[in-house]
Amino acid sequence: MHPVIKVCSFLVVALFLTRAGAAGVGATLAGLLAMRAAGVGFDLAGIRTMLRRMRWLLFSVLVIYLWFTPGIPLIPPLGHYSPTEQGMLTGLLRVVTLALIAVLVVLLQSMSRSELIGAIHWLASPLRHLGLDSSRMALRITLILECVDEIQPLLRQQMEGLSRSGDRLARTGRALALLFQAVIERAEGMQQRRVHVTALHAPPRRQWLYPFALLLLFGILLR
Repeated sequence: MHPVIKVCSFLVVALFLTRAGAAGVGATLAGLLAMRAAGVGFDLAGIRTMLRRMRWLLFSVLVIYLWFTPGIPLIPPLGHYSPTEQGMLTGLLRVVTLALIAVLVVLLQSMSRSELIGAIHWLASPLRHLGLDSSRMALRITLILECVDEIQPLLRQQMEGLSRSGDRLARTGRALALLFQAVIERAEGMQQRRVHVTALHAPPRRQWLYPFALLLLFGILLR
């Protein structure tokens, strides 16, 4: 499949998941399982890593929905301090939605970086008529992708370098300040380098049927 079609399909599915209910999320999950059964390669290690990094975000989302959604108490003796049934259902739905989007991101990363940036460059090329430089946009995305992998080790290094004494929030704040300084110093010390972006031709017309079919299917499910 053409890289541009992959990116467009990802955007369609991600947009759908932000508005989908339980049936839509279930349909997306069933589709991914069907792809897996059909032999589509999944980077299971990458998916586990992504979900592990998101675990506190997912937990926070669930807690917020559990205790801040009005409804029937799950633990009646706790009264107003009890989580609610509606909060549990809505929270679980949002957690599964975020997890599915993370899986889609990992699938998208199965493309080479140059193909991904080339696809974004191709999609952004019409913006040149509005005065935006699609090449510069692609370059910035490349630099962001390259820096993302470096941020977590840098943050861990800053956290380990701080004393364990004192308030955790204060230590985190100092670590983030040191991280910002380290990133600026690294950026200033970077040498100029060339970034290779794959020049892509227009996708085959028949492949545009994939994202349009997804749009049609999701439009029906959202009714």
